[in-house]
Amino acid sequence: MSDAPRIEVLHVDDSVVVASKPPGMLVHRGAAASDRVFLLQELGRLVGRRLFPVHRLDRAASGAIAMAFSSEAARDLQAAMSAEDAVKEYLVLVRGEMPERGEIDRPLTDQNTRVKKPARTTFERIAHLSRCSLLRVRIHTGRHHQIRRHMAHLAHQVIGDTSHGKGRINAFFRETYGLPRLFLHAALIDVRHPSGEGRLHIRAPLASDLREFLLRLPDVDAQMVAGL
Repeated sequence: MSDAPRIEVLHVDDSVVVASKPPGMLVHRGAAASDRVFLLQELGRLVGRRLFPVHRLDRAASGAIAMAFSSEAARDLQAAMSAEDAVKEYLVLVRGEMPERGEIDRPLTDQNTRVKKPARTTFERIAHLSRCSLLRVRIHTGRHHQIRRHMAHLAHQVIGDTSHGKGRINAFFRETYGLPRLFLHAALIDVRHPSGEGRLHIRAPLASDLREFLLRLPDVDAQMVAGL
C-alpha cells in the first residue's frame, strides 16, 4: 500500500493530466533522492497510464503540474509551456511591502552550465499582511528557482525559503504562526493545448496547509484567503 499523500487530479483528457502536487513530494526520482514515493509514479498509478513529465515544481512547493500521456504530447506541451502566450502563475508570500505590481528582468546563472540566461518575472500584489506581501507571480521564463532567486535579489525573500531566504524570519513565522514550509504554490496553468485545439486552463486552489497558515496571521482578511 502506498504511503503517498493524497494527489488531487484537476484535469484529465486524452493527451494530458494536470494534478495538484502535494508539498514535500518530488516530481520524479533523482540521482541523490532517497525517497520512495514520487509524483510521476503515484499519479501514473492513479490514472492507470504511463506518464511523461513536462515541467517540475520544487519539493517544498505545491500546486498545478501537467504531465502527458505520450512523448509527442509531452513535446508539444513543453513547447506550449515555453511559448510567449503561456501563463504560469504562482501564489507567493514574500517579506516586506512590495509595490502594487512590478517586473524583474534579470539574467540567472544556469546551475549546470554556469552560463547566464535571460529570466523575466512579473508580479501583482494581492495584500499586505504581517509585514509581508502576498503576490500573484507570473514567470515568463523557466529558470531554476527563478521566483525565489529574483525575490531574494530584491531583498524580498520568499517566506519559508531555506535556500535563498532569511532563517530568522522563517523561524519567527514557523514558531509564532506555524509556517509549514516554503510559501510557493503553482496556482494557474494557461497554455495552448498540445492537441492544437483550444487552451489548457487549469487553476489549483491554494494548498490547505498554506491556507491555514494565512488564517493564523493577525491581520488577514479571511474572505480574501477563501478566494485563493
